[in-house]
Amino acid sequence: MTYQSLEDNDESPLPFSDNSSQISNPIATPLTPGRKKQLSWLSGPKGLLIGLGLGLGLAFLASRVMPQSSAPEAAVAPTEQLASASVTVARSQTTPIRQTLSTSGTVEAFDLLSVSPRANGLQVLAVNVRTGDYVNAGDVLAVLDSAVLQAQVDQAMAQISEAQAQVAQTQAQAAQAQAALAEAQDSFNRYSTLFKQGAISEEALTSRRTQLVTAEQTVGAAAAAVDSAQSSVTRRQAEVDRAVTELQQTQVLAPESGIIAEKTATVGSVASAGTPLFQIISGEQLELSVQVPQTQLAQVNIGTPVLITSSADASLKLQGSVRSIDPTLNATREATVKVSLNKGESGSRLRAGMFLKADIVIDSRPGVVLPAEAVQPQADGRFLVYVLNENQTVTAKLVTVGDRIAANGSTPAKLEITSGLAANVPVVVEGAAYLQDGDKVDVVSDMATGADS
Repeated sequence: MTYQSLEDNDESPLPFSDNSSQISNPIATPLTPGRKKQLSWLSGPKGLLIGLGLGLGLAFLASRVMPQSSAPEAAVAPTEQLASASVTVARSQTTPIRQTLSTSGTVEAFDLLSVSPRANGLQVLAVNVRTGDYVNAGDVLAVLDSAVLQAQVDQAMAQISEAQAQVAQTQAQAAQAQAALAEAQDSFNRYSTLFKQGAISEEALTSRRTQLVTAEQTVGAAAAAVDSAQSSVTRRQAEVDRAVTELQQTQVLAPESGIIAEKTATVGSVASAGTPLFQIISGEQLELSVQVPQTQLAQVNIGTPVLITSSADASLKLQGSVRSIDPTLNATREATVKVSLNKGESGSRLRAGMFLKADIVIDSRPGVVLPAEAVQPQADGRFLVYVLNENQTVTAKLVTVGDRIAANGSTPAKLEITSGLAANVPVVVEGAAYLQDGDKVDVVSDMATGADS
């Protein structure tokens, strides 16, 4: 191999240069003799040696500046996993799952009593109660004008006195007739003895017999007069009793204890017999009247439990039962079902005419439930929960959801888990929406035990 000297041939071309390289450089300038000599000095083996030396120098400099390690880097010890969220936990529970038939209806009185005046055509003088008042049996609800009836009573009493005086007079007349009869009887007996002795004529005896018969008839008439007078007294006494009764009926009394549901009586109005002045809910007992379709009627039986709620008052919750089912259907093929209401604490707010919701329990089965907040819906329509492990990490588990149990007071809403989770398993409730499978958590409260960390 031969090398061409750069010093001897200043005009020699640059290594690897050709016309194309010169054309491709737009800023290339014509080479002057001095420029050619400078470039020739960097060409050839000498330039290669210089470049190699520069590379080795740079590598040595880098080795001095960068730290060196004669041993492989030691393995880094793994750090402890930190908790990603603070959560609350509840255990899955087994509870009865109720299948209900939902309907609604109106609160009615179990036994509504109509109170009407028995005296007719009398003006109302006073009304002693208002709608909603509780009354006891025998309480005076209203007072009617008694002036006319009092006058009738006084008149009947006067007529009784007259009848009693007539009785006394007829009795005296009867006594006189009885005395005359006795005298006529003695006279006839004496004349009969004289006639037998021949001392008197037959005509005289006949006269005495006629007087005796007349006295007997007079006694009979006097006795009849006494009976008539006594009957008059009895009739007048009946009139007095009736007038007194009507006078007593000017006080409208409560027939039974209960609540005044309706009041139509007003002071100054004229009461009519048979026209109600008051409506009383007997014994304060109310019931709920609901409609059940014919297709579902076979699922409802007497005594079936019923859960009563109100859309207007969330705190009103009652437990009732089916009391009766009407034997006939209405025009829309529905039967009227009456639900008895156990008043209790919430029932004190019940009023006739209220609109309430009734969930008739038609079936009950055991099931596993969780607080609804613990169940996380996924975009694909599935549901998962995060189960708490002993090492405070969570595992995501897919579950199948069944019925929903509505919230009740301080108890949150729950969901039935039909598959994917057993009972008594700790599951994340609050904070579940921010977790991923395998996350470590900090349990701040266990809703199953009420313990706080």
